Formats: sequence, structure tokens, C-alpha cells
Amino acid sequence: MGKKKVLVIGGGGREHAIADALSRSPQVGRIYCAPGNAGTAAIAENVSIKDTDVRALKEFALSNGIDLTVVGPEAALNAGIADEFKSAGLKIFGHSASATRIESSKEFAKELMFRYGIPTADYHSFSDYGEASEYVSSRPLPAVLKYDGLAAGKGVVVAETMEQADSALKDMLLDHSFGQGRVVVEDYLTGPEFSYMCFVSGRNVYPMPLAQDHKRAFDGDRGPNTGGMGAYTRLPFISEEDERYAFENILKKAACAMADEGCPLCGVLYGGLMKTPDGIKVIEFNARFGDPETEVVLPLLESDIFDIFDSLAGGQVPSSPIVWSDEATMGVVLASKGYPGSYAKGFEISGTGDVSGKIYHMGTKAGEDGRLLTAGGRVMMCVAKAPSTALARLKVYEDVEKIHCSNLFHRNDIAKSSSTVLSGKVLSVKMKDEMKEQIVALEAKYGRRPSLAVVIVGEDPASQSYVRGKIKAAEYVGMDGKLIELPATISQDELLYTIADLNSDGSIDGILVQLPLPSHIDSNKIIEAISPEKDVDGFHPTNVANLWIGEPCIVPCTPSGIMKMIESTGVNPKGKTAVVVGRSNIVGKPVAKLLLDANATVLLAHSRTADLGAVTRQADILVVAVGKAGLVNGDMVKPGAVVIDVGVNRGADGKLHGDCIYDSVFPKASFVTPVPGGVGPMTITMLMANTIECFIRRMHNC
Repeated sequence: MGKKKVLVIGGGGREHAIADALSRSPQVGRIYCAPGNAGTAAIAENVSIKDTDVRALKEFALSNGIDLTVVGPEAALNAGIADEFKSAGLKIFGHSASATRIESSKEFAKELMFRYGIPTADYHSFSDYGEASEYVSSRPLPAVLKYDGLAAGKGVVVAETMEQADSALKDMLLDHSFGQGRVVVEDYLTGPEFSYMCFVSGRNVYPMPLAQDHKRAFDGDRGPNTGGMGAYTRLPFISEEDERYAFENILKKAACAMADEGCPLCGVLYGGLMKTPDGIKVIEFNARFGDPETEVVLPLLESDIFDIFDSLAGGQVPSSPIVWSDEATMGVVLASKGYPGSYAKGFEISGTGDVSGKIYHMGTKAGEDGRLLTAGGRVMMCVAKAPSTALARLKVYEDVEKIHCSNLFHRNDIAKSSSTVLSGKVLSVKMKDEMKEQIVALEAKYGRRPSLAVVIVGEDPASQSYVRGKIKAAEYVGMDGKLIELPATISQDELLYTIADLNSDGSIDGILVQLPLPSHIDSNKIIEAISPEKDVDGFHPTNVANLWIGEPCIVPCTPSGIMKMIESTGVNPKGKTAVVVGRSNIVGKPVAKLLLDANATVLLAHSRTADLGAVTRQADILVVAVGKAGLVNGDMVKPGAVVIDVGVNRGADGKLHGDCIYDSVFPKASFVTPVPGGVGPMTITMLMANTIECFIRRMHNC
């Protein structure tokens, strides 16, 4: 079977990214872009036809035997290109004009969302300026004003004052700057925005990775709105639960709603969403790939995009599951000075051949002498891919610096906060809430709840606070907590008798003796005295031995908490290099063993390791647990590493400090734990998990 011919409609960065993805398909032999740009010319044949000249595009497709057409811009869809092509027997990936109303008519989209229970802001629509102005003045500001039609991304105004609102309403309803149309006035929502795109054919919906766009022209989210100055994937503020909710209750529900309305989608559905305090809501729907989100999403696609386009355009499902890379991408737009206002064109661009990532052209042209020239507001976008957003950020800005043009500018803060604070507090609350439900089920099944006994000797303030936190956690999850307070003068034998009583007490599932103990008591003998089946700290020699030989055991709380935190990042230790600084039997060595079990390559070091930085810079995952404040700085961290700081040290300033210098490490890491609030809460949470595990094992053995 011969290679396929594909026509891509459009001439921006989005279309360059689509053509680039198609060029990786083994099924595609020739790509045409109409009209294309200087970047698409390197991988396709540009065709000098406007994207809205439907008749000329149809004639070209028929005369050149095009097997599949992919539509980029919304204007072409709104002009009915999909309807025209299909009536001529041409296969096309793009919505009908009727389905495109989900973008081309804000009022239609709002009515659809309210009719089908898709979460969005309340709204009213107007065609009369006076009525609209009166309504806005009666409501709290800011107000969101949207022209009910296509406006090339410029028909939305967030009015913070009545003067701004009146100006926008006059522009839309009296001056008809975007044409004759209505205005939708929405309630103002707050929260971070993000983009969720899906491939859609009827009721079949296939999600793409999430992305976040940066609309404002200048650093710090200042200046006028633009078509987008950069974007990145792997969003730290969106959980898996958020993503599932958005897919099921927004994107999939919208696709099914459109099918029920008799105008099924066949193309890309773009959800511009916001994570508000009241949950995720729709800001807007678009009927095509977003720009610049497409440029950071499609490089992650590992499946054959031609198969996806061709199957869905034909009303079929893709022949195999759609697979995406688990890496992160980030892109930075280089724009003409003056954009989004007036700007000059024709400036020479050099250095594009020196970049290590991808460049997607947005507004470029080739000069007669072969030089690359600016030809638009947004000129090009540099995109980098890496194991983490933080590392992708470093790579993409290195590439940006290699490109030279006297009339380009860019933002320097795209995904600036891409390093994510890995909060044990946040993760522990989520886990404890899950334990609540688990304990309710266990009590219903076995007739009683798990119970934990905590023994503390002496009145050390830090230990007292920590122990009471453990008892509070036990009460929070619904298990029984018993606190046994003993004087610092108690003899070792008396403490051993107390432990023996707890070992024999059938109502106690877990025993923990808070360390450190007074100097006259041998801690090792106390740990060995606790029954291995009730040793929730995991320090008994039997549990330690079983951990190393791979037999069932109680894993020490802090190491298991560290592994849960690493798991929460989405970084799979398999094949990664992990460095553990600290070789104690309580944290360092058990963590190293757990990382080995997760198929990581593990290096074990300590604070006196010669040239420690040379070791730590190898780490994709770095765990530091030595109790030495400021041991690790940012220069000792591999860009994009996951950094777990276990150290809690009281400084001369009276404040708690970690083994890592947080402000120095944060810009280099993809994830980093703070001190305090990092690992500590997870240690207590895993103590609860170990108590539940001890309870379940005892119940199974009864």
C-alpha cells in the first residue's frame, strides 16, 4: 500500500507541530501545508492558498489525490471546510460548521453547558449595549465580557472597572469591532487556568496531556493578553483526581452532549479550564488544537498520529491505544517587539540551527537570499523535552539564548515555579483520609478497630510534641490510641516489663517506644523486646533482616514515607540513579534497599564522602538524611532531580533547617521537600499505615 498524502490547513506554530508529528508517521509519504510558513517548508510543501479559501483548498485536495486533510485554525472550520470536503468525498479531520459552534458561539457553548450540567460560570447574554451596561453595573466586578463569535483570540475582556466594561461593550455592541454579534457577560472566576485537549469522534474521546499557557506579554503576568507567550506540560497543581474529573465531567460529557444535540464532534475538543475554589470549571471550549499548547503536547505523542487522525476522521477507533511519553515539555515564544500591538517585519533571525530542542515557526518567511525573516507577531517557539519540567525549562532557555534577532523579545518566567514543593503535610492528609474509610471497613468486618500504644520515657519537649502528634493522628484516622508516659528515672527492667505486658495484650496491635531513651537504658534491648508482629517502627532485628532478604516485614516509617513521596511525584525510580546521603539503619540504609527494590541504581554516601557534590549531581532522586544543616546546595543537585530532605536541624536563629539549603536547591530540583513540613508528617502517617498492617496480619492469623 502506498504512502499517504496529507494536507495540513494553516500556517502557524500549531500547524508546524502537526506537520512535524505527521512527518514521524511511517504511513505518511508527502505533506502539504496551506499556506504554511518557513518552518513547515523544511518538512512539507507549502501551498499558497488561504486557510479560509474552502473552494480552492477542496480543488487542490481533489487534484492532488490527498488522502487526509487536517484542519488547524478555527476560521477554516467555521467557514465550513469539513462539510465541503466531506460532500466531495474527501476525508478530513475537523469539525463541521455546526459542531464548531462550541467555539464560534459563546452563547451556544454556555447554553450547552447549562443544559447538560457541565460546570462553568453563571452568565447572561445581550445584544443591546444599554441592557448589558446596566447588568454589569449591578454586579460585582471584575466581569468577564466575551464577544459571541470568533475574534482571533481578542474578543474577551476582563473588566476590573465600569470604565473598562463600558469601553469593551461599546467596542463589541456599538462599534461592532468584531462584526454583528451578541455579548456574553460571565461571573469572574479565580484560580489557575489550564488546557485540556482531546481527540474526539462522536462519543469516543481520547485525552492528551494537560498544558498551561501564559497569555500575558511580559514577565510577572503583566502587559496585554496575547495569543500565548509560552506553555508547559506536567502541571504541579493538577492532581490525578482533578484530571479524571475534568475528563469525565467536562470533556467527555461535552462530546456526548454535542452528539445528543445532533452535531457530533470530529476533531479536537479543547477545554480552557480553571481550578477554582469550588472545583474545576470551563472558561471556554475551542473546536481545534490550542496554540501554543499543541507545540508542547504533540512532541510527547509516541503513537502514530496519522492512524489517530485517519481513524477518527473515518468514524473508527484508532487501531492501537494512544501512548504518550511521561516526560515533560516546555516552550517559549519569541515575538516581534511591539506585539500584540503594531510591530515591524522583515528582521533577520540567526542561530536556529544551533538549538538542541525543537523550533516551531509561527510567523516567519524565507527571504530571497535564503535568510530567515520575521513575518508575524509571534515568530517562533522553542520547545524542550526532559524528564522534569524544571529540566525542560533549563534546556529551553539555553536554546532561546542561541537565537539572535534584533527585533524579538520573550518572557523569562515561563513555568518559573516549575519546581514543586513536595509537601508531606498535603500528602499525609490525603492518605489519612483514605485510612479513615479503611478503618471503618475493618471495624465492620472484624468487630474492632486497630489500636496503637505509644510509650514515652521522660519529658523531652520535642519528643512530647512528636508523640502527641502521633496520638492525634491515630484518633484522626479512627483507630484507638493509647499513650503511656513513664518517668525518666524508670529502670530498664521496668520498661521491659511494660513492653512485655503490651506484647501479651490482645487489644494492642502496634507498639512504638519513642526514641531517644535516657542514657541508662539500652535502646537496642528495648527494640528487640517488642514483638516483631507489633513493631510498627520496623526496627526489630527480624523486620530489618526480612527487609534485606525480601521477606514480608514491617518497613520503617520514614523510609516508607519517603517512597510514598517519591511515588506521588510520578517519577518512576526504575532505571533512575538514586543517591542516598546518610547510612543509618533507621533511614539511610532502608531507603537505599527500597530504592533498589524499585529497580533504581543506588549510590550510598555520607557527609564525609570525598567530593560529595560529584556524587549527588548524578542523582535523579536524591535523599539526604544526615542531620547536618546546609550540607547540600543547589550546585550539588542535578537539574530536574527529586530531592527529599530528611534532616531537621535547629539553627542558631532558633529556626528549623534542613540538610539542604532550600532556597538554593529549589530552582534546580523538579520536586523538593521543605523543612519543616516535608518528611515528618509522612513518618507519622506511615506509622498509622503500619499499625493497620499489623492489625490485618493479626486478624488473618486468628
